[in-house]
Amino acid sequence: MSGRRHVAGTRMRRTPLGRRGFAMMAAIWLTVAIAVVALEFARDAKERRTLGMDAAERGAGRAAALGVLAQTQERLERAIRQVSQSGNTNSGLRSSDPWLDVDSLFSGSVSADSAVQVLVRARDLGAQLNVNLLSEDELKTFFGYALNDYSIADQLAQSIMDWRDADDIARPRGGERDAYIKAKRLALPANANFRDLAELLDVQGITPQIYDKIAPFLTVRGTGTVNLNTAPAEVLRPLPGMTDAILTRILALRSQGRRISNASDVLPGATGRGMGGRGGPQPSPTQARLLARTTVNTTSVELTITARAGVQAEPVQLLAIVQRVGQNANISWRQW
Repeated sequence: MSGRRHVAGTRMRRTPLGRRGFAMMAAIWLTVAIAVVALEFARDAKERRTLGMDAAERGAGRAAALGVLAQTQERLERAIRQVSQSGNTNSGLRSSDPWLDVDSLFSGSVSADSAVQVLVRARDLGAQLNVNLLSEDELKTFFGYALNDYSIADQLAQSIMDWRDADDIARPRGGERDAYIKAKRLALPANANFRDLAELLDVQGITPQIYDKIAPFLTVRGTGTVNLNTAPAEVLRPLPGMTDAILTRILALRSQGRRISNASDVLPGATGRGMGGRGGPQPSPTQARLLARTTVNTTSVELTITARAGVQAEPVQLLAIVQRVGQNANISWRQW
């Protein structure tokens, strides 16, 4: 009897301790839960702050890039008008081409303000070939001359044409969707023009090594008009009507520091006044095609403007094309 009373008393004494232990555990779990919620709020706040800072830096970078684009456009326009008003010939060069040496004169680092650094790269679009406007024969000539391999040149030319054309009929050495699927390639022919030059890496046969060799001579923008005074031999040779003799004459004149003032001056039989004048020799249909595809002035400039608003900020890049129209420098295209 006394034993049962002892056990009951023990149970009665332990019950308050058990309740206190449960309450303590509940308090601990509640504290942990509050800490977890607070941590999530802090993490969310940090992410929002980071996103806000990124958005602010991106906005500052875009604003700086747009400002530098306007400044560069104004400089290009001022160069045209200064030459026109001053009449300064500068050995006959600057007067005829106010944007001469645009690649060096209008490229460089610009400080938009104390925090934003902007890098401008300008290039004469007449010194590149627009890969979207080249015919199959022109592509073949380009690859053969640039790579010094006319066998692979034929394959690459046909592959590019199959990528660009709207049909699904493959050329003998080209390839359409079925060939790409069979080869388990990640990208399939777009049946459209290239939007970015790097898309050439998706074309069968074009390796990174080949791309590195050809990329400096190609673009996906511009009218396709080539500047005889600035374009390298790899760009000049594929033009319709271009021969080894004409190319040699162009390069010889440029190596002597002489400027080609009239495209017809480089044609066989041309005099100092060019070809096609009254009583003079007339260009052949093939030569006329060459003249239609060339210029002797810088008329179209591509600007790549990169802005970084802070050391840790992601860079913002703005692409634009500025066209020379009379005494104006007009922005004809712009893209972030």
